Amino acid sequence: MNKMSHTDFLSDEQPNNISGFIYYSGCKYWTASILPALVGTTLPFWLRPPNFSLKWLKAIEFLLAAVFLQAGFSFLLASVQNQITPSWSKTRLIKYACIFIFLACFLGLHLNKNLVLHPGVPKYIFFVYGLSALFVGVLYVLPPFNFYQRAGGEIIIAVGYGMIPFLGAYLIQVGDLTRTVYLAALPLVVATGLWVVIDKLASRIADNRAGYKTLITEFGPRFSGRYGVSAISFLFISTILLAVFSGSVNPMMLISLLLIGLLWKIMTVSWFEYLSPECMLKMRKSASIIHFSIGFILTFSSLVTILIDKR
Repeated sequence: MNKMSHTDFLSDEQPNNISGFIYYSGCKYWTASILPALVGTTLPFWLRPPNFSLKWLKAIEFLLAAVFLQAGFSFLLASVQNQITPSWSKTRLIKYACIFIFLACFLGLHLNKNLVLHPGVPKYIFFVYGLSALFVGVLYVLPPFNFYQRAGGEIIIAVGYGMIPFLGAYLIQVGDLTRTVYLAALPLVVATGLWVVIDKLASRIADNRAGYKTLITEFGPRFSGRYGVSAISFLFISTILLAVFSGSVNPMMLISLLLIGLLWKIMTVSWFEYLSPECMLKMRKSASIIHFSIGFILTFSSLVTILIDKR
């Protein structure tokens, strides 16, 4: 979502320290990391793995690590894109990026040191997970990869925000990862992907001017707005049903099918108004509502299990 935040700052005034930090850190989109981390933290209440008990301090520590990592790469992306001002120089952006990425790595190493794993789970699993999270950020932001301006960057963001914080939070709580956990993450991955694609349609003109070769520019706005958004929307519904009927999430998750009305609106507007940045900006807000709603429903449906167990 870092790319999203960098298309929004249209003020005629130069950002000061506070507004600049809010903008460059991408904190408007920290929910992209926070919600999956909350879902991963609470999912064990539904799946009930052996010897599970909620580790509050580790959950908070991981949540901070996820937010710090997102903020760090957001600052780094701003520096790569030369989004500098008199008060926010390239050097300052890189300094903030290094601070936040260092803090995320420090917390990750501390979590790895105190991680309790299930028998048979490789001891290095969380270390490899941390390297994977860093690699996703490098792949999206830094040269020679620069996937923020290449086709496939949308997929990296969808997986990077929809699944990686989810898996890490669950691993911290349980000490193991199973196929069921991956299935539970799929609705969030697709919801994130929908958000990203709609955003790319909204920023299509700016991306073209900058010479970016995203999936939207490669396949064209007509194909992407009509068939791409429709395919992702149907995939979204399919992943919800798959997660529920595989037992990966609480059947209460079916409540999220009430979002079909909003999803239909996104599909309809994208089908007819894919060339209108104004209309797609409105649909981006709708896509963010779907993303937030899915994260909330997944978290709530897992926590409800506590109330059921007490009866």
